[in-house]
Amino acid sequence: MPRTKTGKKVWDQMIEKYGPKKASEVYYGSIVKGKPGSSKWEGKKPKGKLAKAKRTYRKRHASYKK
Repeated sequence: MPRTKTGKKVWDQMIEKYGPKKASEVYYGSIVKGKPGSSKWEGKKPKGKLAKAKRTYRKRHASYKK
């Protein structure tokens, strides 16, 4: 997925903090969970695997509210 300027900045910070493998998990996990501001990290609306992950997260966590 294409990253915006903000997303690129956050991605670089996460790589420095967590390393490449863990940074990927944390970055996309933040988007799936709906961390405030994470909607600005990606250019297009998520489709495919990321959208499916969000639906799965919402099903498993009944208290999740968008």
